[in-house]
Amino acid sequence: MIVLHRLARLLVVLVVVTFLSFVLLNLLPGDPVTQILGLSATEESRARLRQELGLDQPLLVRYLDWLGGLAGGDFGTSYITRMPVGAELAERLPVTLELLVAAQIVALGLAVPVGVAAARRAGRALDQALTALSFALLSTPVFVLGVLLILLFAVTWRVVPATGWTSLSVDLGWNLTSVVLPAVTLGCGQFAVYARLLRTDLIATLQEDYITLARARGLSPRRILWRHALRPSAITLITAVGLNLGALIGGTVIIETLFGLPGVGRLIVDSIFSRDYLTVQGGVVLISVGYVVVNFAVDLVYAAVDPRIRRA
Repeated sequence: MIVLHRLARLLVVLVVVTFLSFVLLNLLPGDPVTQILGLSATEESRARLRQELGLDQPLLVRYLDWLGGLAGGDFGTSYITRMPVGAELAERLPVTLELLVAAQIVALGLAVPVGVAAARRAGRALDQALTALSFALLSTPVFVLGVLLILLFAVTWRVVPATGWTSLSVDLGWNLTSVVLPAVTLGCGQFAVYARLLRTDLIATLQEDYITLARARGLSPRRILWRHALRPSAITLITAVGLNLGALIGGTVIIETLFGLPGVGRLIVDSIFSRDYLTVQGGVVLISVGYVVVNFAVDLVYAAVDPRIRRA
């Protein structure tokens, strides 16, 4: 029942999101015909191309035609490149996925030890420093942080390149070099959220009766913290990871454009400017499906982390 409910929810989300994005794109000034032929094209050639692309049909008819093709696995053909949208997305998707995974690794890799250390020293200097750092990172827009990191690590110290991308299959070392700065930029805001959530939950968990009993049994503070307190305190963190993936996906649009990464986010931005409606629609579908699937996976992880949820 849960799976069927999630699938129904996914379908509703896809229809609503894709229809709204389709309408909004068509409300923008300009069209693909102008992008392809230019402003000097004759009205006859423009009408012929518009008919060839199907743009002479009513908006609802075009949307329903596209939706019918999507049900059969056909994302359509790009107006600009004349390439299958599905093939373009498949080519760009590994870049975006690697960026998302790397950003989460950065965020969680920093948040867990920092959050645990702050919880153990609540109210002390480290905890106060974490609070100040969290507010600073959360109040800094991701593109501003990206520019600052580029100026510092790429321009001033020349440790990593400012832009560009090397595929993982081509060279592992250069791939890590090209992904590290975008991943840090994207993950810093999430690190601040995760560390504060984990710190707050850990402080509350350490005051539970079973923790007091564990101390009375003579268990070491390290064992109590990492084995008995961290696991139940991770429930909220897991929720945040799942929900914030949507924010990360949105952030990839900015990050990929800023750092020149050939991912899905940059493809969507380029397609918006070129009025390539079908490519934008394909990207919207991909992002929507990913968001709903991740949230479904979070629900399954709950049961593994806390057996009480499974019994409920």
